[in-house]
Amino acid sequence: MTTRTRWTIGILIVLVIGLGIALIIVAADDSDDSGGPAANTNPRTATLTEPTTTGGPTSTSSTTTTTPNGGSGVPGGTTAPGGGSGGL
Repeated sequence: MTTRTRWTIGILIVLVIGLGIALIIVAADDSDDSGGPAANTNPRTATLTEPTTTGGPTSTSSTTTTTPNGGSGVPGGTTAPGGGSGGL
């Protein structure tokens, strides 16, 4: 084996070992957890809390006025289902 081949194989082995160590570190990382190492992750035993409000209910009043229908009828003069034509 030539020296160049030995160096290439050595570099590849070091890269594989380094990637394996990086994968172990990433898999063991739990920094985004809000609890400790024994945090409850079972949804059946998790307790749910309702949000609390500090004020009472509020009510708003609004009036709506409608004008009589002054538009024209449906083209073709029918509103029965199946009376239209066209489609995709």
